[in-house]
Amino acid sequence: MAARDAGRFGPAMCAASAEGASAPARLPPWHRRVAFWRAVAGMALAMALACAIVVAEFSTELVARTRHFHHRLRQLSSNLDTMRGKIASADREIAGMRNTVEIDDNLRRILAEPDARLIRLAPPGRASQTAGVVAFSPLLQRAAIEIAGLPAPATGRLFKLWWMRGKRVPLMAVRFSTGAAGKAALMIALPAGDQIIEGAMITADSPAAMAKPDGATILKGAVAPAPAPAENPKHKSG
Repeated sequence: MAARDAGRFGPAMCAASAEGASAPARLPPWHRRVAFWRAVAGMALAMALACAIVVAEFSTELVARTRHFHHRLRQLSSNLDTMRGKIASADREIAGMRNTVEIDDNLRRILAEPDARLIRLAPPGRASQTAGVVAFSPLLQRAAIEIAGLPAPATGRLFKLWWMRGKRVPLMAVRFSTGAAGKAALMIALPAGDQIIEGAMITADSPAAMAKPDGATILKGAVAPAPAPAENPKHKSG
């Protein structure tokens, strides 16, 4: 009986065993979900790493470009400051040239007046390259002054021009500074009232010296004698 059953069901059991061995084992649903989310997490991690690398490279490039931009900005700012300095220097030079031209014109105008007087300034008692000239006209009540070769004053000292009035105390005319090569050119008004000007001098005084000079005399000169009037030929022949 058993042998017959074995003979009857044997081939079926062998076929079932063979079919079970050849079919793949099916994973449970929860295992498939875990595998899916692991794959998603791996992709997300890979994308995050890729984004981090891109951001790092972009940040490095941005920092380099920013540094280059700031460097160029500093260079342009320095160049702009240099140009501004040159423009300011040129403006001062042009202003000085205009002032010199104006002084020359006024000097010629003063010398053309019939009452024009001239004072030649020179260092007292010694030869020097420092010199100056003062031309004034009581009619115009103006004086033109040109000086060259003045040395820089000592610390705390200022150049001042004083009118000499005989035995009276000198009268301060103007305080001034010098430019390149110790040059100065200026126009001033003559003192008000009936002032007899006999000469002029330039001193290096303290700022407080207003009533009289308190420094060394650098230039000094007297009013040149007025030219003698030309003789009338008709009067001479008569």
